[in-house]
Amino acid sequence: MMEKAQWLREGARQSIQKYRTGKISLRTLINDLDSTSSHFEASSLGEELRSHWWTLEEIYAVALDRGDLEELSREDKLDIEEALDALDRVLSQRLSHVVSFV
Repeated sequence: MMEKAQWLREGARQSIQKYRTGKISLRTLINDLDSTSSHFEASSLGEELRSHWWTLEEIYAVALDRGDLEELSREDKLDIEEALDALDRVLSQRLSHVVSFV
């Protein structure tokens, strides 16, 4: 179980890195993180991942509605970076506090 959890966390970290280097879109990152967090639903890790995922989802939805996906505002970019930094910290924590995942 711990190996699967580590594999999922590493995949999420790789998705964040790919987004930061422009290899994947914000939508793809959001989908990847959604999938990862759903595997940890029954744990505090899942809740933490979901809260930062929600920030990204919200930014994406508003930008999509405004037609600003190609050029996000400076504030949106800063909010995304803050969420990604928080996700990096959460995903880098020791696995010992992960109780269960689906």
